[in-house]
Amino acid sequence: MTSTFILAVLATAAVGTAASAEPKAPPPPATELTAPAQTPAAGPRYCLESDVTGSRISRRECHTAAQWKERDVDVLALLKR
Repeated sequence: MTSTFILAVLATAAVGTAASAEPKAPPPPATELTAPAQTPAAGPRYCLESDVTGSRISRRECHTAAQWKERDVDVLALLKR
């Protein structure tokens, strides 16, 4: 039983040493790194809240006026109310 335990410990140590001995790839040069794409502000965002049946939490959707127009919602008319 003791020899099995010692063998298990030695096998674990050998696997850990072999895994750490693998060479790691160098990081890419700074010229290959790209900055995250930033989207320009497309104008003000309009948020509408709607009640969800069966929930006490209302749903909030925010889009620009152009995006609401694509969804056939006249946000400016809703603001005048």
